[in-house]
Amino acid sequence: MLARTVTPTSPDRVAWTQAHNLPTDDPVLAADLMAATARQNRRTSKPVYHLMVAWGLDEHPTPESMQDIARRTLELAGLAEHQALVMGHGDTPHRHLHMMINRVHPLTGKAWKPSHDWRLFDRIMKQLADEHGFAHTPAHVFNPETTRHLPKKPTSKATYAAKRGANTRRTQWSRDDAEALGARLSETLDAAGTFEDVADALASEGLTLEAKGRGYVAGTATSYVKLSALRLTTSAKGFAKRHQPAPPPTPKAEHRSVLSVDAVDIARALEVWGLADKDQVRAAIEQAATDREQRLATAPAGVRLMREIRMAFAATTSLTPARSKATPSPRRVPARRSKAGRGR
Repeated sequence: MLARTVTPTSPDRVAWTQAHNLPTDDPVLAADLMAATARQNRRTSKPVYHLMVAWGLDEHPTPESMQDIARRTLELAGLAEHQALVMGHGDTPHRHLHMMINRVHPLTGKAWKPSHDWRLFDRIMKQLADEHGFAHTPAHVFNPETTRHLPKKPTSKATYAAKRGANTRRTQWSRDDAEALGARLSETLDAAGTFEDVADALASEGLTLEAKGRGYVAGTATSYVKLSALRLTTSAKGFAKRHQPAPPPTPKAEHRSVLSVDAVDIARALEVWGLADKDQVRAAIEQAATDREQRLATAPAGVRLMREIRMAFAATTSLTPARSKATPSPRRVPARRSKAGRGR
């Protein structure tokens, strides 16, 4: 927990502390009080929310300014009534603070929802930076123009797969480089272009066209660019539509109409009319069962597995067909004593 980092053996790490809605600014005691408050809401498994605010190397905010920004951040985020412990660190070249916030309200017991929190705090930091005269560094997911010139590094999943032999360690081109390549390709490709034409155009750029997932990428051994990121012109886009791998058709489930009949229905109807006997009805039922087993033999494995589960479930639950009740045995009537034996 954040509060445990403040110990007597490392006093230089924390320059100051500030408590919100807490009777103490002692980190360990404040953490215990916040834990007791969080127990009001048993459904919240992670009641502690950690937030860090940092300044640039050329910015030197005063402790009072940093504390005011922390207080305003809580107010603008709807956390003004929640418990929080703010710590200003002085162990790095850039000024920064940490906020340990209790998501559980101390009076209502309701938990603050952190959904889309990055969008919320990005807007708050922009507002407070303008108010205090500091520089605001926007999150690139909301301001992509600030990072369009930077290549994308492999994700954590891609890095994890690369350690096991997958070719996923390559970086992805920046948007500027991708659009520049797309502009050059659009000059040479048209709607009548073939797969070979696109491959040749990419080869002239030193790139290889390859399939990746449901689309195509072009790249080298160290980097790649998605074909969809090239922003090709309307004429060149026809290639992607024509050569995009078509998804396999989804098989439609066969639903039996209430108006459809089979051999069993016909046999039973004929039996009612006196035109068929029970042996013919039994033969129709057996033939229908045989046809059903043949269809199941070619059905997907999931369908066969579900049928086996239903059969096993029906054998041990109320889905089991009711058995015919046996003829009750005649009730035994107790023999009566004769009147001659009562007189004593």
